[in-house]
Amino acid sequence: MILKLRTMSFMELIIFVEVVRCGGITAASQKLGIAKSAVSSQLSKLEDRLGLKLLERSSRRIAVTIEGKQLLPKIESLIAEGALLFQQAELQSSEPSGQVSVALTPDFGQRVVASFFPYVTQRYPKISLICKFNYQFEDMQDTAFDLGVRIGTINDENLVAHKLGEFRRVLVASEQYLEHHPINDIEDLKKVNCLIFSSRHNSRIWSLVSAEDEERTIALDVSGDIAAQSFKALVDLCVAHHGVVYVPAFLVKDHISKRQLRHILPQWHSNLMRVYLVYRFGADKVHRVKAVIDSAKTYLPGLLN
Repeated sequence: MILKLRTMSFMELIIFVEVVRCGGITAASQKLGIAKSAVSSQLSKLEDRLGLKLLERSSRRIAVTIEGKQLLPKIESLIAEGALLFQQAELQSSEPSGQVSVALTPDFGQRVVASFFPYVTQRYPKISLICKFNYQFEDMQDTAFDLGVRIGTINDENLVAHKLGEFRRVLVASEQYLEHHPINDIEDLKKVNCLIFSSRHNSRIWSLVSAEDEERTIALDVSGDIAAQSFKALVDLCVAHHGVVYVPAFLVKDHISKRQLRHILPQWHSNLMRVYLVYRFGADKVHRVKAVIDSAKTYLPGLLN
């Protein structure tokens, strides 16, 4: 028994768990960045050491055996304990170091990368930051990410959600565009070119809330010749006099102050959109991640103003 423990590697355990999670050897090898042959070999070694068949393998699919299902939570627990060992060792370091991965929405994320990332790396020279932009929510239980910024409601009870702030979407257009297409009331929006944010669930309905009476809402059916899944791209088109946009206020604050754009129909805006810093329970126990989390809590709210 002791000899088997001395020769078993955590990699064998990790590979088994990833094959089960990914549903196959090919997908697991791609995620782990190792050859399929190495994945198969490590699985066979683990089964030989345990004297059990953990997976039923065929050319088409992978199925977890009864024994594999029974051992899976114990193996996951062992991996977690091993990770905790290194995390606790990392806490002994006087200066945070290592890579921190952050999941961000593209538009707010660009502001985060441009100003917050340099702020962190100047404070903590041994920390490196990497980010992934996506409008869809990343699975924050995936250890590929240490923390993320999400907009809207957080329904995952397994995550810590720290509110960073909130924003509204507002209507803007350039002065030149408004000279030729005056907008005096909300019905005028049906007569102009509206630059539309396009997502997987693309909608040309703009939901507007009265600034004077939050109970008063309008679902306005708009039309336009350009749709894009990028608020920044739409703002650039708006600055170039192509139409009206309905975008987060923090994205156009500077454009308005420079008079490149004008805030139109200020009596209408969107509902409040809340922004959260999210991470797994225990992530703030890791020295490098805690340094970034603490910095984010104090710095990022300013980017929403």
